[in-house]
Amino acid sequence: MELYSRPPESTYGFRRCCEAVRAAVPIEEIARRYTELKPLGGRAWFVGCCPFADHNDSEPSFYIYPPGRFHCYGCDRRGDVVDLEFHCGGYNELWEAMIALATEYSVELPSRSETWHSWQKTKYEIRNVAEEARKEIRRERLFKVLVLTGPEFGIEDREERKAAIKRAWKVWESGMRRIGL
Repeated sequence: MELYSRPPESTYGFRRCCEAVRAAVPIEEIARRYTELKPLGGRAWFVGCCPFADHNDSEPSFYIYPPGRFHCYGCDRRGDVVDLEFHCGGYNELWEAMIALATEYSVELPSRSETWHSWQKTKYEIRNVAEEARKEIRRERLFKVLVLTGPEFGIEDREERKAAIKRAWKVWESGMRRIGL
């Protein structure tokens, strides 16, 4: 089983962390690292040339709008402060940009609830019980296949056969537990 079946950016926790970074980090400060911005009236806060390396602007086409979103009308890229830092800051993963901004601006990222941690502990314990049950079944099956098929268990007296199987099981079980099966 894979540790993550979905990319981290699609998880609820990642989205919550990005929301915390967006609320604390001014997008215009990050944009000023990569391009010169000029204040603009109307619906946009600022305008400047596109900061993306693969888009050479001769006329400003990069706009910052409230509430902390950008849109470049030249290359049609848009997003928030985390997206801007990711694309312009040379990161390989979106979460790296989010963590870098959170660290730089001392943003306290939300953590998992106590209920979540409790549920994880319960799931861990359930998995352990299930694994122990599977081990017990494997031990019994191996015992039947490897031990009970021998000629010495062709004992006709029912009580003697039962006692022999019981003794063999004790030896088998202690040996299997010793080797971790």
